[in-house]
Amino acid sequence: MPIPLVIGAAAAAAGVYGAVKGVSGVVDQSSAKHINNNARTSVEVANQELDELRRMANETLEDYGQRKLRAFNGVVSDFIGTFQIIKNVDLKQSVELDKLNAGDFSNRTLPSLTQDYQALKDAGLGLGAGIGGGAALAFGSYNGTMLLATASTGTAISSLNGVAATNATLAWLGGGSLATGGYGMTGGVMVLGGIVAGPALAIFGHVLGNKGEEALNTANANREQAKTICEQASLMGGKLKAITEVTSFANTTFSNVSSRLRHAISDMKNTVNREGKDFGNYTDQGKIAVFNAVKFAQLLKAMIDTPLLDKEGNLVLSTKKRVIDINDVASGKKESLDSMSQ
Repeated sequence: MPIPLVIGAAAAAAGVYGAVKGVSGVVDQSSAKHINNNARTSVEVANQELDELRRMANETLEDYGQRKLRAFNGVVSDFIGTFQIIKNVDLKQSVELDKLNAGDFSNRTLPSLTQDYQALKDAGLGLGAGIGGGAALAFGSYNGTMLLATASTGTAISSLNGVAATNATLAWLGGGSLATGGYGMTGGVMVLGGIVAGPALAIFGHVLGNKGEEALNTANANREQAKTICEQASLMGGKLKAITEVTSFANTTFSNVSSRLRHAISDMKNTVNREGKDFGNYTDQGKIAVFNAVKFAQLLKAMIDTPLLDKEGNLVLSTKKRVIDINDVASGKKESLDSMSQ
């Protein structure tokens, strides 16, 4: 008789244990769901914020690229056409230009500027030509040498879009995805300055069977993965903000130099109309007009030769100081640049 009682007691104990485990499982599943929801939300918010920063960086770089193209087809073309009709130009007489290391402007800088402009025309980006988003992005990101050298290989042929398409960072900046598969941040891959994130919480919300404890373990793993992804997104966001800041400043400086060059070209044209085409016969006022035009053309060439991003898509750290120096010289706050070449 005692045996059935023991069996009954054991069964009762097992029932209690099962009930406790059942309640525990329900609690674990509820906790798992809560953790998963929080993790998913944190990643979604980080992704949205990052995408907005990406969009701003992309638009700023594209705008800068459009400005540089307009300058080539405007003030650069105008300067080259006007300066080349003046004979016997002697820039060594200008102390100010010597400070800019521009004494060999006619032999080195002018041919380089002319070559860049010719390369753009050969690429179908002459006056009146449109420029696509990918081309504008590449043109805003790179210096003339990097961009046009790439274009000359045939990668970009007529639109330069190929430059952006072959660079993972520029592809991501331009479209929020990689050209190699269309993965956005939550799809699996994000690239900026060497940061690469793996699958972004692909198992969110998935509870394996009805095992509450296992679901809770999975949720905790998801939470840690979400934390890592949010940290990476924050780091990428900082890089995007820096790109946007430097590009905006470069855009403003480029506009400032272009405007000053435009006015200087007008003065140079008036000099040619008034004093002829022989620099040797110019008055001091006429020579100063030519010197000023060359000065701002040299500064604009320095801007064109200053890349914002390297080939891997990283912000070039020396660019901000370079642009500050150019802006200071153009505004008269500084007499010279340390070097006019990169």
